[in-house]
Amino acid sequence: MEFKKYEYATGLLNHIGSFLEEQEVQHNLPLGVLKQLSKEEEAGQYSQPFIATAEKDNKPYAIFIQTPPRKMIVCGRSEAMDEAAAWLLKEKQQLSGIIGCEKVVTAFAEAWEKLTSKKAVLVKKQFIYELNHVKNWEQPPGKLTFASEDDAALVMDWTESFAMGSLREEDLLILEKNVLNQIKHNQVFLWRDDNYTPVSMAKRARELTNGVVVNYVYTPEEYEKHGFATACVGALAERLLDEGFKFCTVNTNVENEASNTIYQKLGFTVAGKSLEYEFISHDS
Repeated sequence: MEFKKYEYATGLLNHIGSFLEEQEVQHNLPLGVLKQLSKEEEAGQYSQPFIATAEKDNKPYAIFIQTPPRKMIVCGRSEAMDEAAAWLLKEKQQLSGIIGCEKVVTAFAEAWEKLTSKKAVLVKKQFIYELNHVKNWEQPPGKLTFASEDDAALVMDWTESFAMGSLREEDLLILEKNVLNQIKHNQVFLWRDDNYTPVSMAKRARELTNGVVVNYVYTPEEYEKHGFATACVGALAERLLDEGFKFCTVNTNVENEASNTIYQKLGFTVAGKSLEYEFISHDS
C-alpha cells in the first residue's frame, strides 16, 4: 500500500469523500470531522490535525484522522490494518486510543498490541443508528424550542452531566464558549413542558453530505419516564428531515437500554457499531 499524509483536511475530503459516502451513516464521524475541519480551513482557522491515507490500486484502504489530544479515528478495510499500524509506528505517531467502526478498529487494535508494549482496552461500544422517517409517538404536553443565552448555564450543566466526567480539562475550559456558540447557531434544542420548564435536551451536530448527526440527548433524572426525551428527539428529527436531510443519525451505548428503546420507538434502525479503544501499558 502507498501511504500519504495530508496537510489540509480539504484535500483529503476531496480525495476520499466519495468513499466515505458509500457508507455515510457508519462513517458519520470521519466524514463529519473532515467537513468541519474543511469549513474551518475556509475561514482561515487551522488546527493542524494528523490526517493520512493508505491506498492500493488507487482505492482507499485506510484513513486516519486525529485532532490531538483526541483519539485517532480509523476507518477503511480491516485487512489493511496490520500494515497500517506498522506504518504509524514507523512514523512515531503517538496513540492514546482509537475510535471507528467495529471490524476495522478491532483489527487495528490487535495489530497495535502485537507491534507495541501496549494493551488495547475496549472503553466504549455504541450502536450507530439511522432514521429516514419518524414513527408516530405519544407526545407529552409541551413543545420543542431553541435554547437561548438565558439557558446557557443549564445547557452547560446538562452537557457535563451527559458526559459523566469524560470531558477533558481543555474541553471544560472552553465549555462555556462552545455552548454559547452552539446556542448562537441554533444547534441546541430543549423540550419544554406545559409550564415552559426545560425538561430534555438534544443537539444538532455534524452535518454530513446527505444527513445530520444528533447528539447530547439528555434528560435529568427527575424528568425521566415521562416521554420527554422521546418527544425532544422525535420533534428534532422531524424538523431536520423537513429541512431536506435524507437521514438523521445518532450513536448510543449498547448497554443503555433506555436510550435504545427511545430511538427504536421513533423508527431508528441499527446501521453498525462504533468501538473506542484506549492503549495502556501492560503493567497499568
